[in-house]
Amino acid sequence: MIRRIAQRQQNDCVICVVAMLMAPFHDYDSVCIESNKYEKNARAGKFYTWWESFLRDYGRPISYRPFMDLYELPQFDGRVVGVLGMDMPHLRASHIVCVDEIGVVDPADGVPDHIGLPEYVLSRRAQGTIFHTEFLVVGT
Repeated sequence: MIRRIAQRQQNDCVICVVAMLMAPFHDYDSVCIESNKYEKNARAGKFYTWWESFLRDYGRPISYRPFMDLYELPQFDGRVVGVLGMDMPHLRASHIVCVDEIGVVDPADGVPDHIGLPEYVLSRRAQGTIFHTEFLVVGT
């Protein structure tokens, strides 16, 4: 089960999610410092998914799976978690969250510590959120 780490700065969901994945060995501050070692922007303004390299460098197995496979995470009893990305056109932003065997852990302010995946998806879609077609599976 992933524990939520409170958001410390606006727009730092990636740091929060990576810290949740790496707990108890890395906390928010250490991930923030370590993240400086990774390239974040490519030419043409694209944003690198630097956290993939970070997780691999620390020995975490990762792979991508189709969105619908998120609903299968409970059968793995916490051995794997998901990192789900989404675009929020109404905010002109992107966001990522953790999904474990219990549900979604969203580092955004004002979100419950855990919320069931179906409920989360419905509430975000009602706001105009567009979920990525694949999510990152991370071994724990």
